[in-house]
Amino acid sequence: MLTLGRIAFALAMAGFGVLSLLYVDFVHQLQPIPAWMPGYSLLAILTGVALIVAATGIALDRNARIAALAVAGFFSLWIVSLQVPSAFTDPALLRSPWWIRTFESVTLVGGAVTLAALRSDPVRTRWLRGARIAFGVSLPVFGVLHLIYPESVASLVPPWYPAPMFWAYFTGFAQIAAGLGVAVLVMPRVAAILAGLMYGTWALTLHIPRSWCRLQGPCGFLDAPVVGLEGSRAGLTSLFVAFAMCGSAWIVAGSLAARAAVGAPPDAGARTR
Repeated sequence: MLTLGRIAFALAMAGFGVLSLLYVDFVHQLQPIPAWMPGYSLLAILTGVALIVAATGIALDRNARIAALAVAGFFSLWIVSLQVPSAFTDPALLRSPWWIRTFESVTLVGGAVTLAALRSDPVRTRWLRGARIAFGVSLPVFGVLHLIYPESVASLVPPWYPAPMFWAYFTGFAQIAAGLGVAVLVMPRVAAILAGLMYGTWALTLHIPRSWCRLQGPCGFLDAPVVGLEGSRAGLTSLFVAFAMCGSAWIVAGSLAARAAVGAPPDAGARTR
């Protein structure tokens, strides 16, 4: 699972980087940089290049520890400097957007730190513990939002899935269960594998068709307006977020398998840092 997770995570980071270059902007929602920042466009381009370079290192597993730490530091910076302050400066975001974009960033940090810990010598078990908990506590946030706004979630369910309201509630409870399982170590590897499978399925069966229809449409099987590249930024970002969530989940699952393989419980280790 670790290799699959690493590749999916790298694909997502590369996707974010390409979108930054295409739109000459930062990662949509995850990096809400104010437009008045000096050198905005140049910094956005440098962000795109940095994400692509990091993605390449992670995908090829060359200097993956450094690349993963760079990604973790990158998104941690935006959480501390932008996401957290925005909860106070723009409280309206607390209805939903703030929770989504903040905890999506936390999830990505958890996946990146887990990968960096596994590529350290020795493996840094304290990092693994903190990253696992960060990943685990994020998923219930998304699950609760599914339960609060089921109609909005159901509207995104593609027509080949019957009973959209069922899927809205089911995926809400599934994310809560998976997150708690990972955080408190109740069948954590199974929970992480299934969470990754869920997010990967969303990417393949929901986000890719919807993005394709918006870019190329019209698609008779999917009610998605044709908006071209200019209007597809949010949808394409969501696609790569789904891949990033899938990759993070499977990286966490791989870390749990690695600990079990040496006969140690998930949080134990002779040497910790």
